[in-house]
Amino acid sequence: MDSEFRPNPETNPEDITPSNNPQESFPKKYPVQHILRGSRKAIINTMHSLYAVGYAEISEWTPLQPTGLPGEFITMMTKYLSLG
Repeated sequence: MDSEFRPNPETNPEDITPSNNPQESFPKKYPVQHILRGSRKAIINTMHSLYAVGYAEISEWTPLQPTGLPGEFITMMTKYLSLG
């Protein structure tokens, strides 16, 4: 089952394989974008939950923006993860 979640190196090798260059002293960071879409209350609750577990600061999220649908808002955040 774990093999179902392994990345396919054919898709974009530069984004999947960390550099083996000894001159690079910092590990490569991989971006992952989180998007929350829903009611203002649900989004704020989710943002606070992610803050409570230490994953994201409230200030990392973009300001809430209406989507054009009544009562629906959207916000996003990009985290940079060190993998490997």
